[in-house]
Amino acid sequence: MQPTKAQTSALQSDSVFDMLKKRVAANVERVKKINGVFQYNITKDGATVATWTVDLKKPSVYQGPPQTGKADCTLTLADQDMVQIASGKLNPQAAFIQGKLKVAGNIMLTQKLSALLKEESKL
Repeated sequence: MQPTKAQTSALQSDSVFDMLKKRVAANVERVKKINGVFQYNITKDGATVATWTVDLKKPSVYQGPPQTGKADCTLTLADQDMVQIASGKLNPQAAFIQGKLKVAGNIMLTQKLSALLKEESKL
């Protein structure tokens, strides 16, 4: 089931992805080195309410599943946990251990991605 625009319009994490779009656009050559496609499934009350793709091969950030192929890594987490991770208040490894962050696919790519998010939290 694809979430409707009305369901996703009030998510706190939307601003995180908007900032990621700007960060990716400003650092195209650098993010291409990460060379991965990440799919974020954002949940609220246990149900997926939004899907975002961070495609660092093209590079682009957009709402919805990957437009070509499939994600190298899929991350599933709650809306507020995404905001906490991006702001540096929640450590991604701790979130994973606590079960707040579920990762499928190439988990090693997330280490490269976390550097991009950490830079984002300094803005």
